[in-house]
Amino acid sequence: MGGTLKNEAKILAYSPGRYPILVVELPSGELRTFYYETGYDSEQTKPVTEDWMRENAIGRHSFVEIPPREVPISALRDYVRRELLEES
Repeated sequence: MGGTLKNEAKILAYSPGRYPILVVELPSGELRTFYYETGYDSEQTKPVTEDWMRENAIGRHSFVEIPPREVPISALRDYVRRELLEES
């Protein structure tokens, strides 16, 4: 199973708390933020840079950097519930 599938993304960091924001690398290499408030809708994301992630998200806003985790884009909401919010 080599390579990232077209619909999979790598979660690189998240904001801890009740409404996590994800910093995700898309298969194209582009970094985007996905929001709890939008149900992690891929159409309602914002582009960011690696510098922004390191200096602003992690440096100023206490985002937690994680080892890249590949997750289907359609399953981001389930990932957050299961892994970050610990809901069943």
